[in-house]
Amino acid sequence: MITFGLALPHYDALFPDRTVTGARRTQAALDYARHAEERGFDQIWVSDHLGLELDTGQRRLSPDCWSLLAALATATDRVRLGSLVTNAPLRASALLARQVATVTDIAGARVDLGLGAGWNTREFAEVLGSMPPTNERLQAVEDSADTVRRHLGANAPPIWVGGKRRGILTVAGRKADGWNLAWDPTPETYHQRSRMLANTAREAGRVPSGIQHAIGLTTFLGADEGELRRRWKHLRRWVLGGHLDDADFDAWRQRGLIGTPEEVRNRISRWEEHGVSHIVCAFGIPFGICDDQQLSLFSETVLGRVSA
Repeated sequence: MITFGLALPHYDALFPDRTVTGARRTQAALDYARHAEERGFDQIWVSDHLGLELDTGQRRLSPDCWSLLAALATATDRVRLGSLVTNAPLRASALLARQVATVTDIAGARVDLGLGAGWNTREFAEVLGSMPPTNERLQAVEDSADTVRRHLGANAPPIWVGGKRRGILTVAGRKADGWNLAWDPTPETYHQRSRMLANTAREAGRVPSGIQHAIGLTTFLGADEGELRRRWKHLRRWVLGGHLDDADFDAWRQRGLIGTPEEVRNRISRWEEHGVSHIVCAFGIPFGICDDQQLSLFSETVLGRVSA
C-alpha cells in the first residue's frame, strides 16, 4: 500500500500569501505540518538548502532543516518526519549524528534520514569555499549513513538516499533502506533508474526488494474539469519567474498527480503497480504551496480521510 508524504512549504514567499517570510514562514511551516497530520498524511518531508534561487528576485530563505525537524517533532504526534534530503557533504557526519539523535529523542521512531550528495554550487561556495569533487561528495553520503548507524545503534532511523545518477544509485544500493527519485519522473525513467539501483544492490550482496522506492510528484487537483482549469490559471500567476507562462495545459496535466480526483487515483494505482511504496506530494512547487484547499481536497477525495 502506498503511503503519502507532504513536501512541506518552508521557504520565504512560497505560500499562498506571498508576504509570509522570516519568522512567519517558520511558524507557517509548523501550521501546515499540523494540518497535514490532521488530514491523514503519513509523512512530512523537509528540504536542506540555505535558500532557493527560483527567479530573478530575492533569494528564498529557509529555516535550517534539522532545527525545523526538531520543532516539527514537538508540533506533531503521529506523522513521520524526514529530510529530503540532507546535504551530506555540508554537515560533518558526527555533528549530523547528534542532530538526528536529538530529533529522535523527541519524535521517537517517527524519523527518517534522507541523504544526498548536493548539487547547489552557491551553497558549497558559501560553506566550504567550493564544491568538492563528485567522488568526495558520494563518500560523504556513505560516511554519514555509517556514522549515524554507529552512533545511534538500534535507535538509528531508516536511511533514504535521493538521486538519479549512477554514482548516487550505487551508494543507495549499498547503504539505503529507501530510495527517492524526484521530481516528476516518467515511468520509463523510474524503471531505468530502479534497474540500476537493483543491480548495485545485488553487487553489494543485498536483496533489491528490501529497498523501499519513493517518488516526488507535482500534485494538483480540481474537483472537476472546470475547477481544475480555474485552479491552473491561479497556479500560473502564482509560480515564480513566469515558468508556466508558456506551458500548455493539456501537456502540463500529464505530469505527476495532476487532474480530477479520479484521474489522480488512477495514476496512484499505476505507480503502485510499478513498485512505488511512497509518494511525496508537492502542491504547486516542491516545498511550496499555492492553494490552501489542495491539502483538504487531496485528503478528502484521494486519501478518503477527513479530519474530525
